[in-house]
Amino acid sequence: MPSPFKISLLSVALLFFAAAELPNSCCAFSTLAPPASPTTKSAGGIFAAPLAEFKRSSIKKQLIKAANDKNEELVITLVDELSTLNPNEFATFGLGGYGGGSPNKAPLNGEWKLLFTNAKDAEAPARTEKKSGEKEADVAEGVKITTGQRIDAAAGECINYIYATGEKRPFDQLEITIKMTAIAPSRVRLDFQRGRALNENAPLPFLRDFAFSFPPAFVGDALATLQGKDPKVEPPAYFDVLYIDYEVRCHRTGEGKIFVQMRK
Repeated sequence: MPSPFKISLLSVALLFFAAAELPNSCCAFSTLAPPASPTTKSAGGIFAAPLAEFKRSSIKKQLIKAANDKNEELVITLVDELSTLNPNEFATFGLGGYGGGSPNKAPLNGEWKLLFTNAKDAEAPARTEKKSGEKEADVAEGVKITTGQRIDAAAGECINYIYATGEKRPFDQLEITIKMTAIAPSRVRLDFQRGRALNENAPLPFLRDFAFSFPPAFVGDALATLQGKDPKVEPPAYFDVLYIDYEVRCHRTGEGKIFVQMRK
């Protein structure tokens, strides 16, 4: 009978490579979800974990590159692949105390930088210039746009922001405050509350620091009900987390738009 300590060199190499590829993954994943009940792993299960981590790491690298290249078709394909390897099925844990979790351990908590989205309205306020022959406006030449969000899991809200720099920038800063409510392990309801736009070059003084509010949540709920939807399950605005770990997050909105974000 072969000794249980005689593991093949190939197996050892695979384990070592997977561990070296993402040295912080184990610690990071441990804070992203409630602790699982102890189980006895088979030999196949022991080797399946590092192999899955290796595949996950490879797809993530491809996704980040595709997102930076704005390759929409490839991004969508890779997001679908990565979603099957999601290490955290309870993405909303701790958001506003959901699931009895601590907000400090909420996977969504923190600041995220937008890498890619096929939702054109995400940066629409910054798209002010149309190029010849194109139907949609684009960001003016020389203008740099930074888009992201800061999620406060304890408060159950986030601030979506767009910062613009450059001589032809349409504004300096735009912030939208959104109430986030977890309604399922991977679904988050969004209620837009208020906004603020800063623009030192605005022609009128009151537009240089302009605050505004959105209609209350019950208005959207009423419209959804008239459309035959249940706002408790399918609210007017929401997203489903497809993948989340210590570094990358992918989600799909109720309109079917994909967002890829990286933790800052």
